[in-house]
Amino acid sequence: MPIPLLDDLRGRGFRGEILAEAPLAPFTTWRIGGPAEVLATAAAPEDVELAVRFAVDRAIPWRVLGNGSNLLVRDEGVRGLVLRVRKALDGVAVDGGVIVAGAGASFPSVARAAAEHGLAGLEFGAGIPGTVGGAIVMNAGWHEFETGSRVAEVEFLEPDGLVVSYPARACRFGYRTSAFRTRRGVVLRAGFVLEPDEPLAVAARLEGFAAKRKESQPTELPSCGSVFLKPEGDFAGRLIEAAGLKGHRIGDVQVSPKHANFFVNLGRASAKDVLALVELVEAEVARTSGVKLVREFELW
Repeated sequence: MPIPLLDDLRGRGFRGEILAEAPLAPFTTWRIGGPAEVLATAAAPEDVELAVRFAVDRAIPWRVLGNGSNLLVRDEGVRGLVLRVRKALDGVAVDGGVIVAGAGASFPSVARAAAEHGLAGLEFGAGIPGTVGGAIVMNAGWHEFETGSRVAEVEFLEPDGLVVSYPARACRFGYRTSAFRTRRGVVLRAGFVLEPDEPLAVAARLEGFAAKRKESQPTELPSCGSVFLKPEGDFAGRLIEAAGLKGHRIGDVQVSPKHANFFVNLGRASAKDVLALVELVEAEVARTSGVKLVREFELW
């Protein structure tokens, strides 16, 4: 993207930071990935709509980046515009039994805000290291708990600039998916319907989820979260371990010895190595168990 286009975006009134050829690795939980041709960090909600309209008008490829979990960016990076929304859409408000959170808000932080107000239903969010937007798009969950079950409505920015409110039934939530997974646009905010409860009881359950995450997952090392979706009637981690691949390593990426469905970056892992390990695991699990694993992470 020529530098004049960066100037044009600024000239349209974009108030946030705009960088050319900015590495994306620092903005993903895997700490892997090449540069974005243009990385624009929105400073206000108006920046989000402005940047999307700018990219659409110029026919520039564009993507939205939240916390960068469940994401692998190729070593060569991505062309076009990457729009970060963490700072611009991080508001959280409580109105009775409803909590409204911006797409850029940390999901664990929203869960804690709910607990502080004595609202139950999002405690599982303490174990999900992503943003509200990401949780909505992929219907993030923990065992039997899912984000979509608590959603009242989602405010969504269409590429043409129209903001539409989708009631829960129109979001088509399913196992790790929603109507927004393949839909172009930006989740702006979501409303969650919760139940009143004793704040200390809610906080205790929340801390329980956070503790289970630390106990069962390799939180001390960069990862994308779960690499594969749960196969019907089984667990990806169990199948990977049964294939003898727990602890297996290619370059600086390793199948975690703690949880086999987490592939950790030991320091200098590349996207090429991650994909090589993913392909090896897929092939070995298919060979030993006859199960075709399905990837949970998004590849840019």
